[in-house]
This record gives sequence, structure tokens and C-alpha cells, in this order.
Amino acid sequence: MKNFFIYPNMSKDGARAVLPKVCGLVRRADVRLMLPRQLRAAALDLPEVDYMETNDAIRCADLAVVLGGDGTMLRLARLAAQSEVPMLGINVGHVGFMTELEPSELGEMEKLFTNDYSIDSRMMLHVSVLRDRRVVYENDALNDVVVAKGAAFRVVHVCISADDKEVTCFSGDGVIVATPTGSTAYGLSAGGPVIEPSAENTAVIPICAHALAAKSFVFAPERRITLAAACEGGSEVFVSADGGESFAVRPDDRVVITRSPLRTRLVRLKGLSFYQILQHKL
Repeated sequence: MKNFFIYPNMSKDGARAVLPKVCGLVRRADVRLMLPRQLRAAALDLPEVDYMETNDAIRCADLAVVLGGDGTMLRLARLAAQSEVPMLGINVGHVGFMTELEPSELGEMEKLFTNDYSIDSRMMLHVSVLRDRRVVYENDALNDVVVAKGAAFRVVHVCISADDKEVTCFSGDGVIVATPTGSTAYGLSAGGPVIEPSAENTAVIPICAHALAAKSFVFAPERRITLAAACEGGSEVFVSADGGESFAVRPDDRVVITRSPLRTRLVRLKGLSFYQILQHKL
């Protein structure tokens, strides 16, 4: 690895303190360090660093080192996946389930230069909204796709199909469609199952369903999941990928979710199993 893109979430208190240490640990005579262009004005006093647009830096990078929590990892995941760039997460957030290192473990980064690491490849989802047979919105998600109501005191009616065969309908606050990675995030808090990453299944989890019979479903990765959703009283329903910017869904729209051709690559330095991480983080 010769080209490192360091992506710090400067809204996190620990990121500014950890950033110089990270740069110092990976700096070598033949290593190029890149930081987001907007940090040029932050007076960081970091020598021999190139400030670049994130899109350009990712295309040049062999590794993206993310200083933040799971939210920061998710913000960069789609862009990194498009360029097949692995990410190493350093947790300066809260849980940091996807991150690999704590600030006290930065010495582990030396393994990057001895090839003593592994790559954990994670499936992603692709979501598109069809309106009059046209795609009006599409995105990719590492964690989940959420279809939910916009008004606090309204109920959204959701119908779910798999490969064009109806599975179930229910009313509630919405639905989560989660990858194994996302099964330990919003999906878990909504009562969904934990899925180990190697299984690569997709979980569909109702949010606060108004029916005792409304259960979570786990689908094979090749399934094409279609959602139709409408809110009582004409209130808006929204779709969001990985908690990003939401898109308003109309009653006649169809939200189609499939396995994405993109994959997120996470660098693992400590050799912990998924179950060890699960027990430690949760």
C-alpha cells in the first residue's frame, strides 16, 4: 500500500487528536498521504500531505483510513466500493461496529506494511424507485434501505413481494431492508435477526407494525424485493439508503431492492471473528 486517503470526521472530538498520530504511523518515503480538500483551512500542521477532492483521492488510494464511527464509514462506503478501495476504520465515535481499531490500538497499523491483514468483503444493496416504469431514484447501501413515514402520527401501509410474489402486507411505521452488516444496526433495534456476514442474506424487518402476525423475513441474496408503501391521509413516505438523504415515494411507486454489484471491503488487523466483535461491541 503506497497511497493512503485519511478521511477524518472532524466533528468528533477524538479525530483531531488521532489524525497526526495516524499520519505519522503510515508516513514513509514512498507513501503518499491524502486528506479531504476542505481540511486545508483547518491549520492541522501536517507536512507532506496532499489535499484533494474526496472523489479524486479515492480513485488514487490503495486504502482509505476512516477516523470516526459507523456513520462516517457509511458516508464513504459507496464511493470506496465503486473504486474497490478497502477501508480501515478507527473508532472515535461510540459503538464503531464496523471500525477495526480503537485509538489505543494504532500500533496495529504497522501490519499494513507487512501484509499481515485480511480483507472482509461485505455485500451491499441496490435500491431503485420505479415511477411509471422509469427509474426516478437509485442508490447503494452497505447497512440498510429504510422506507418509513414522514409524519409522526400517521401509519404507513406496506406490501412486500419477492420475485413478484406477494409475501406480506402490514401497517406500521415502515420497513427496514438490511444486509448482514446492517442487521446489527437499525435492524437489530427494530427486533430483526442478526445475520453473520458470510451468509449474505437480506433481512426485511417491520418497524413498529400494528399486527401481531407481522414478522421479519430473511431472503436469499438473489431475491428481488419489491415494496409498495402509502401513508394514511396522503402523508409522505420516504426511502433512504444508509441513513442518507431521503427521497419521497408516491403510492403508485415501487421500491425495488436487489443485491448490489458493489462490495465494501473492510481491512481486518486483529483477526477477531464476527462473534467476538459482536460480543465486544454489543
